[in-house]
Amino acid sequence: MNLDAKAHHPPDSFFRSLDSSVKKNSVFVKKLSSLTEQNRDKLVGDLNSLNLTKYIEEVVNAICSAKLKMQDMNCAIHLCSLLHRRYSDFSQLLLKTLQHALNNLHKDDKVSRVRIELRLLGQMLVLGIITDQKEGFTLLHNTLCKIVENDKDKLDFLPAMVSFVKHCGEDILGVQSTKNRQLIEQHSITVPAMKILSKISSRYFLISSESTALL
Repeated sequence: MNLDAKAHHPPDSFFRSLDSSVKKNSVFVKKLSSLTEQNRDKLVGDLNSLNLTKYIEEVVNAICSAKLKMQDMNCAIHLCSLLHRRYSDFSQLLLKTLQHALNNLHKDDKVSRVRIELRLLGQMLVLGIITDQKEGFTLLHNTLCKIVENDKDKLDFLPAMVSFVKHCGEDILGVQSTKNRQLIEQHSITVPAMKILSKISSRYFLISSESTALL
């Protein structure tokens, strides 16, 4: 559904029946800044009832700046998927915001923040929420290479890289977790690769041997 969202965005008439109240929309944006898995149902209910057309930029900024924990990521991803399917400008604004954050990566940035941003970018690409796959994978490739190059002595950001490989490595890098590999070997099964990503990866996501070795 994410991949063909562009063809199924609701017409302008759909939004007229939703709540466009400045107060309610502002409250929703504020809630996104502290989203958690525990309040997922309430956030989804609010999202479905509000006309956020004029607030998408604020929504994107709130999600990307939220102090997320790893257990809250599925909630954030779910909300991003719903927003992408409803609002045509969400995907591009999300990519633009992540580009700003990751292109300005600094050695003093918190590892926890980088870990969340990397996983968010990876999952948005895998799930088709970021539709400009060339720009998205280029950003991801450049960010990983920058971390490897600038952090190879102290390895301060190694936890962020390990977390990325754990959650996105199989889909993007073709790196299977030990657990999955053992299950595949135990049951003698074949797990097909994601064909869409493999084509994109071959063109836009060539990880250097140095970064692969570090991972």
